[in-house]
Amino acid sequence: MDKYEISIWEDYSDVTSDGKTFLNERKIAVIGSDTMTAQARALEPNFVEDINGTHTFTFKMYYTYIDNETGKKYENPFSKYLINERKVKVFWKNEWYDLVIKKCQEDTSSKSITYTCTDLFINELSKQGYSLVFDTEL
Repeated sequence: MDKYEISIWEDYSDVTSDGKTFLNERKIAVIGSDTMTAQARALEPNFVEDINGTHTFTFKMYYTYIDNETGKKYENPFSKYLINERKVKVFWKNEWYDLVIKKCQEDTSSKSITYTCTDLFINELSKQGYSLVFDTEL
């Protein structure tokens, strides 16, 4: 498999020394990579580039797992961070992609959740929509 990395990020407000506020981002955690061996890691990464140039990325994570060394059952520590609209950055085929989680599908039989992410720029463009006024007198 090619080299890849999946990390989760959050935005936060920061203030400069002259009092101006700006939005910044910070990495919360790396949840999967080609070299990661932790049992809580993201599995089955699948990156698809659509014909229109947009990207869809899916991966699976177990929300509980049994430690191979101790035999104890653990909750996945990353699960609490993987929510809808969470920013995800993916390094795939020597390029970084900014994505956002749009769908979380739970599979109780395998105790896993499949996450579907789409391009962040699509999400940002949708916030810049036009103001529509629906008035019959206009």
